[in-house]
Amino acid sequence: MNVEKPEPASPARPRIVTVAFAGWVLGAVLVVLLGLISLTFPADSLRTQLTETGGEPDAVESVITVLRTVGVLEIIVGLAIGFLAGPACRRGDPRFRRALTVLSIVFGLVLLGSVTVGFAIVPLLATLGAILFFVACVLVYRPSAAPWFAAPEAP
Repeated sequence: MNVEKPEPASPARPRIVTVAFAGWVLGAVLVVLLGLISLTFPADSLRTQLTETGGEPDAVESVITVLRTVGVLEIIVGLAIGFLAGPACRRGDPRFRRALTVLSIVFGLVLLGSVTVGFAIVPLLATLGAILFFVACVLVYRPSAAPWFAAPEAP
């Protein structure tokens, strides 16, 4: 008679990891929304406003191109953070946690930098997205979250 030993029950996901997951997902949604706003912002009104304040036409067109490029980058990074949050928090994969933390911190600093220099279309969304990313990064490295991200023991 072949009796299999039951596998030890995996620990329940700590609440702090669930909160971090929600922070990453909400931050990613805000960043994607910010990117969509940057892409769909009416270029004619911006062009008129910048030209009336003394901007040269070539410089104005460059600003609009950079604004659209930043919008695409925000959408890509927002989707990447939202995608990486799943394996990191749902399965407790420490590799995804590290990658997600690095990406979140770097892009959170970029968002805050864009707010500081006045380039963010909606500074409130950029600031909230960065804060949510930073909070989630801190939460997943709290001692109460450590068992969830412990490497599985090899048989």
